[in-house]
Amino acid sequence: MKNLVVGAGALVFVGLVCTRAPAQDVPEEVRKHLSNTLEGSFLVFREKVQDDLKLTNEQKEKVEEHLRERLPDTMQFLQMLDGLKHEEREKEVKAYRPKAQEKLATFLKQTLKDEQLKRLHQLELQRDGAFVLLHGDGQIRKDLKITDEQRKQFMGVIQDLQKKIAPLIKEAQSGGDAQEIWPKIMKIRKEHEDKIEALLTDIQKKQWKELLGKPLNLEE
Repeated sequence: MKNLVVGAGALVFVGLVCTRAPAQDVPEEVRKHLSNTLEGSFLVFREKVQDDLKLTNEQKEKVEEHLRERLPDTMQFLQMLDGLKHEEREKEVKAYRPKAQEKLATFLKQTLKDEQLKRLHQLELQRDGAFVLLHGDGQIRKDLKITDEQRKQFMGVIQDLQKKIAPLIKEAQSGGDAQEIWPKIMKIRKEHEDKIEALLTDIQKKQWKELLGKPLNLEE
């Protein structure tokens, strides 16, 4: 749910920057695009996330080297998405994303400490938001004891969300100003995320908050 729309112009920008720059020079905005598009642990390439995880200099060097190795293939894929219709783009991303996440997860297990991996997972949940309670890790639903009735209610909220952002996505694909459209999408998304959280019981809300850990603003 996080990757609601990927602006075509943004993808071109990402490709141009990343094919010309070494990993340590990749702008934070580009790293943010990678994280939002490929999801999972790609958050680790964000500077503020690395600081929050308290990576050592050696760990940072390894992470940046891994990013450098991944850039050519990843940028080629993102540039391929440019020009595709929203449905086609989503289909391609869903097929590419699991393999990309698995490869990164293997690397991180060898590079990060257990407590860092745990914290990274918390940040992933913060980024994905309450929508993960319907479409994400099934273990979380089991731990929170989400009922079938709650899942139906969650689906209703998400369907309403999709209905409201569809015109904005269409506007972006038609050449609209992404800097104006994206904040509108994120505002609507946050409103519907709050609606999902409101459907939780008090006990579930407490458990969910514990799973998220200390908040970190990932939108700045």
